[in-house]
Amino acid sequence: MTVNAEQNRAEKFELIGRISSGLAHELNGPIGIALGFTELAKETMFGAEAGLDGQSAAKVSDYLNLIESSTRRARELARNVWDFAKAEPGTVEDLDLGEMVAHAAALSGPAVKVGSLEIIARGEQAEIEVRADRALTLHALVKVMLSAMDALPEGGTVYWEARSVADGAGEFVLTAEPWGEVSSNEWPVDEQVRSMFESQGGTVDPVTGVSMKGGGSSALAWIVSGRLPASSGAVEEAS
Repeated sequence: MTVNAEQNRAEKFELIGRISSGLAHELNGPIGIALGFTELAKETMFGAEAGLDGQSAAKVSDYLNLIESSTRRARELARNVWDFAKAEPGTVEDLDLGEMVAHAAALSGPAVKVGSLEIIARGEQAEIEVRADRALTLHALVKVMLSAMDALPEGGTVYWEARSVADGAGEFVLTAEPWGEVSSNEWPVDEQVRSMFESQGGTVDPVTGVSMKGGGSSALAWIVSGRLPASSGAVEEAS
């Protein structure tokens, strides 16, 4: 394992720790719902002395549906972290950029929520095929999204978009907007993130600040954008 690979792995475990702290907080919701409605279902079932009537049966059915959806949500949250933890770089393939950014947002969302941030998709997301290493790309995207807490220390919203550009490449745009008139800080993107994209033939554009308000307000929206090369199929089609 090279020094760079060792550094990437060590940093990934640090990211997993930050993600997991948010995950533990986020899991309280669906687990609490599942436990609460399980208790209600039991009370409804055992409280009917002569068996369940139609209304009670409908209630139990609704409770069970809520329990199922909550447990599925909890499993999805845990599975996202597990998939991220076990993914190893080294495989370059055709991937959907929008799906990868959405996956990174799902991983980062619980952690940034603790810092009063939300990560939200902006616009409709079409399938955007790029050629990339999934593990490296997710690592870099999660790191950038988590660092949005430095840009918005008093809370805000991170919007993400993914789209195709003229040369067939895929482009993602992340915009960190503070809530109200709250000022923001520069959104840090370190050299390791840049290196992860450049090693795949992609880029991460310089961080920019855009004024949100008029009248001398200091509130800024910070933007990070990047590209990954087009999928092999798109390149063949273009040629």
